[in-house]
Amino acid sequence: PPRRNSSRLEAMNRNHHPQPFEISILYLIVSMLALRSRGVSSAILDAVGLAGRGGRAFPSTKSAVVVAAHRGVFSCSYRDVVERHRCIQRGDTIDASHYSRRSTTVISRRPSFLASSILHQLRGGGSARNSSTSSTVNNNEQRSSWQRAYIAVGANLGDRYRNIAEALTALEAESDNTIRIIRTSYLRMTAPMYVTDQPAFLNGAVEIETTLSPLELLSSIKKVESGRGRDVGPDSTALRYGPRPVDLDILLFDGYEVANPDGSAADTLDENESTASSLVMQTEVLEIPHPRMAEREFVLSPMSDLERKNNGGKITHPVLNKTMAELLHSLRSSQSNNQVGDTNKEEEEEEAVRVLPLPRDRMLLFNQTVIMGILNVTPDSFSDGGKYSNSTESAAAQALRLIKDGADIIDVGGESTRPGAEETAVPEELARVVPVIESIRAESDIPISIDTRHSAVARAAIDAGADVVNDVSGGTHDPDMLSCVAEMGVPMVIMHMRGNPKTMQSLTNYDYDRGGEEEDRGEGVVAGVARELMRRSIAAENAGVPRWLQVVDPGIGFAKDVDGNLSLLKGADALRRNCDNLPFLFGPSRKGFIGKVAGEPDPEERDYGTVAACLACLQNDGEHTEEACSLLRVHNVKAVKQAVLVHEAIQNAK
Repeated sequence: PPRRNSSRLEAMNRNHHPQPFEISILYLIVSMLALRSRGVSSAILDAVGLAGRGGRAFPSTKSAVVVAAHRGVFSCSYRDVVERHRCIQRGDTIDASHYSRRSTTVISRRPSFLASSILHQLRGGGSARNSSTSSTVNNNEQRSSWQRAYIAVGANLGDRYRNIAEALTALEAESDNTIRIIRTSYLRMTAPMYVTDQPAFLNGAVEIETTLSPLELLSSIKKVESGRGRDVGPDSTALRYGPRPVDLDILLFDGYEVANPDGSAADTLDENESTASSLVMQTEVLEIPHPRMAEREFVLSPMSDLERKNNGGKITHPVLNKTMAELLHSLRSSQSNNQVGDTNKEEEEEEAVRVLPLPRDRMLLFNQTVIMGILNVTPDSFSDGGKYSNSTESAAAQALRLIKDGADIIDVGGESTRPGAEETAVPEELARVVPVIESIRAESDIPISIDTRHSAVARAAIDAGADVVNDVSGGTHDPDMLSCVAEMGVPMVIMHMRGNPKTMQSLTNYDYDRGGEEEDRGEGVVAGVARELMRRSIAAENAGVPRWLQVVDPGIGFAKDVDGNLSLLKGADALRRNCDNLPFLFGPSRKGFIGKVAGEPDPEERDYGTVAACLACLQNDGEHTEEACSLLRVHNVKAVKQAVLVHEAIQNAK
C-alpha cells in the first residue's frame, strides 16, 4: 500500500486483528502463492479480507490495499485516449503493455454484444431462469449467491452505442459466468455536466446479476473500460468528468443470502426467497450507493425505466429512502424552481432526450414526433402500388422528395401486406428493395428502415445500408427473424398482428384471447393489443434485442375492424403506459377504416382523414408527456409534418 497509509493499516491490524509475527508471514506466503494462480487484484483483496459477499459493508480502513491492488491497471497520458480509441474502432492491435502490465490485446472490429449467443441474456423484463450457474470458479470454489446490481452506462467519444455494446459484451464474456445482464433501460442523449465543453453523452442503465463482491465487480468494470480505450486507474491523468469512449458506474448493489438448503446458490433471484438488502459502503475506490446519482437526471431517468419494468416493484435509494421515480421528480422540480428564480439565466438547461441508436453513431431523437415516409416498391400495394416498382431511379427520386418534405426516416417495402395479399418470394423481394436502398444511400445518409417479414431480406437490406428492421408480423412469420436482428444489433419495429394478410381480418375479436388464458378474456382491443405486444417485446428480448433497440406498433388495420382501429387511436396513451412507455409507431395512413368513416373509396384521397388520425395518436393525459416517444408512418409527409408541428407548438405553449 502507499506509504501514507502504512501506519493506519498497522494500527488496524494491531488493534483489531492481533496476531503473532509467524501468522503474518504465513498470510504473506499464502498471498504470494495466490498471486501466481488467481491474479493480483483478487489475491490482494482476499489476503486482507476485502472480497466479501452477501451485501456486507467493507471497512474504509482497508481501502488503501484496494488502491494497491489496482495500481498499474492503466497508466498513460489522457491525450492518448482519442488515438487509442480510434485504433479500437478500426480493430487495430493495441499494445496494452504500453499502458499497463498486460499482454498485447487485439480488439475485434464487430462487437460481440451483437452475437445472439450473448444477446439472448439482454431480455429486459424477462427472468434469468434459463441462465446457467453451473460453471466453476477457481478450482471448483463454492459460488456465492446471485446478487442484483445496477450499473450506469455512458459514452461521448466515437460510435457511442457501439462502445457501450462492446463494453457490456466484454463484461459478460470475460466474467467466467459471474455476471449476467438482465434488463436495459432506454437510451438518452444528455448534455455534459461539470465539464461542459465536450460532446453530448449517450446514457442508460442496466440491471445485472452477479456472484462477485462489489470490489470484484469494480475490478471487472475497470478492466473492461481500459480495454476499450478509457484511461482508468489511480495514476490516471484523464480530465475528471471529461470525454470518455465508455463509462460504467456501479449505482446500487443488493445483497442476497444463499437460499438453497445445501448452501449452494439459488439458480436465479426469482427462486431466491430472501429479501434484498441494499448495500451501503464506502472505500477510497468505491462508494455505494453512487454519491452523485441523485443529482443526475441522466442516471435517474434510465433507473426509472428499470423501476417501471420491475413488475410493480420499486428501486429504493438505501440512504435517501426514495424510489428512483421520486428522486427524478424531486430533481426536476428543483431544476424548474431554480430556472424560475434565476431571472438572469439566458437559456434553460438542456433536457435529456430519448433516442433510438442507429449504425454509425446516428440517432433518431424523440424530442419531437418522428415522421416515417412510406416508399412501396411493389406492384400491388393498396395505395401507391406500381408507382415506384418499375424503376430504381424513380423510387430513389421519390425517397429524396419525401426527405425534402420533412421525413426523418424512409421505410422501404417490397411486399404488400394488404388484406388478402399473397406472400412474395424472397428472391423477388430482394430484387425489389436492395437496389433501391443502395441508390438512396448513395444520395443521402437519411435513416432507412426495411419493411419485411423475412430474415434473409432484413439481413441483405441492412448490408445494403438500411438501419432498422420493420416487421409487420412482430417476428412471428420467420422463426429466424428475431435472432437475425439480434445478431445484427440494429433497432426493430415490432408490430402487432394476428394470423397473416390472408387470415387476419377474421381475427378481430378481442373479447377473448385465442390462447385461452383466463386473465386475457374480456379485456378489449386496447388492453388485448398491449398485452400481445408486450409478449412479442419480451420474446425479442429473450432472443437478444434489448429494450433500448425496440419500437412497437399496434398494427392499425391488421386484424382490427373499424371500431378496433378507432379504439386504438383513442387509447394511444393507454397503449404507451401498458407497454412500459416503449417508443410507438402508428401507421393509419390512408387505411380502409378512414375510407369507411369518411365515405372515401380512393386511398389517395384519404390524406385529410390521415392527418386527423395521426394527431389523435399524439394525444396524452399530460402525466407522461416527456415519455411519449412517437413515430408516424405516412404517405403524405408534407401534410402530416405540417400538422404535427402546429399540434406540438400548441401543446408546448405556455
